[in-house]
Amino acid sequence: MSEFVKFSLIGVINTAFAWVLYEILYVLNVWPGHAAVAAWSISCAIGMVESHYVHYKFTFKSSFPYRRSLYRAIIVYASQLIVTTWITYTLVEGYGVHHRLVWLFNTCVFGFFNFLLIRLIAFPPKYDINRMKSSASVI
Repeated sequence: MSEFVKFSLIGVINTAFAWVLYEILYVLNVWPGHAAVAAWSISCAIGMVESHYVHYKFTFKSSFPYRRSLYRAIIVYASQLIVTTWITYTLVEGYGVHHRLVWLFNTCVFGFFNFLLIRLIAFPPKYDINRMKSSASVI
């Protein structure tokens, strides 16, 4: 539970970063006619690397190799990116829901799933430094 709290607290920083980047990209309208979809996709893709780095350094105390962890995290994030981009497209362009509400929806709904998948796939528990230390002290 403490990891989830730490993940969530650091997630506030990651979310703020993603929100600012999203707003900038939305205003720049990098894909005319599809501003929300483009801003969501690009900000999420950039945020993947930023989020992974911050969680690697501060959230999870893992000895899992950084590049392997990043690779696995990108698979998780990219899978979510496909789903959330489709949701953004459908709700914003298909149903006319305000783009900021869709951003908030995607961020909130997928936050917990993100924690579970990142924790299990990109930061496997068997590589936890604290767990490894406690196992070594038992021996």
